[in-house]
Amino acid sequence: MRYDITFHPSWWHKNAGVDFTQEFFDDPRYRIECDVRMRKTLYEHFGDYGIGEKEPKRRPLLGTDLLAAGYLHSEILGCRIRFQADNSPQVECLNLDEDAIGEVKVPNLDESPVWAGIQKQMDYLKERFGYVETYVNLMGIQNIAMDLMGQEVLLSYYTAPEEVETLLEKITELSLEVGKRFYRLSGDISGGVTAIVRRTVPDVYLTSNCSVEMVSNDIYEKFLLKHDRRLADAFGQFGIHHCGKSMEHVVDGYSKIKNLAFAEVGAFSDIKAVRGKLPGVFLNARYSPVRLMSASETQITEEVQALVRDGQENGRKVSVSCVGIDSQVPDTQIRYFLRACREIKGIE
Repeated sequence: MRYDITFHPSWWHKNAGVDFTQEFFDDPRYRIECDVRMRKTLYEHFGDYGIGEKEPKRRPLLGTDLLAAGYLHSEILGCRIRFQADNSPQVECLNLDEDAIGEVKVPNLDESPVWAGIQKQMDYLKERFGYVETYVNLMGIQNIAMDLMGQEVLLSYYTAPEEVETLLEKITELSLEVGKRFYRLSGDISGGVTAIVRRTVPDVYLTSNCSVEMVSNDIYEKFLLKHDRRLADAFGQFGIHHCGKSMEHVVDGYSKIKNLAFAEVGAFSDIKAVRGKLPGVFLNARYSPVRLMSASETQITEEVQALVRDGQENGRKVSVSCVGIDSQVPDTQIRYFLRACREIKGIE
């Protein structure tokens, strides 16, 4: 069975000495050197579990598949980004109200200074290596809307539905254009959302539906489903990252996306119910990094086994990952998780 671990920037900062300031995201030379250091650090801590590399080679990275950092689309639309040495980039919400969202303009990417910075990185990597590995987080439609409006968007579904719909359409147009440009570089562009997709269903377009946890299935189907379908129709195989703890409450909506090939099931979700609604879809079951901090080895083993048992389909189509492990979690606990995963038998 395939499994993996992904760390919070605080862990990398402490153990590999990497600073996640703006330089990491804007300077490919610095990022590539950090990436080598990060993969070697993984090997030093967990190499006996097949994690990391003893002698990593340089990779032509745009973004990274070693942590989650979603902000590009929101920055293009005018949000400011705060960078910290030991944390992921934080989007400063524009806090637009219902009257202001009609003024949101999707810029021509060829005239966007933000995209110009991305293009400069792509040009450098293409010239230096001949190809680009593109792992920029593919932000979900509502995630971006919340960066523009904050939680006001949740109220506006009821008080200004037409205005919100127009905004979601604009965000979808931007997502389509960004996705098409990334696909010109590589068929494997979703590792910036979750790394394990690269080893399971690597050619999916994986959208980040983190905030969909906050709405009902009715709201999802009325406002958001059509936009996920547009992405799925445009890019072929489609995937959904849902890190909330009750994915089952919107899985009816997700089941109506015809090209759905991959779904990431948030920790504490009812994965058995999700599997029942999504036959044939590859499920990656998330194990909670908070739970990992305090659970006993026996508890971790039993809980991983339950995720696999309830998520698998005929001994196939399931993996397990623990994402966002921070600097407070001791290696011993992480090894309990890795051992539990490695001991799973009978899963392809």
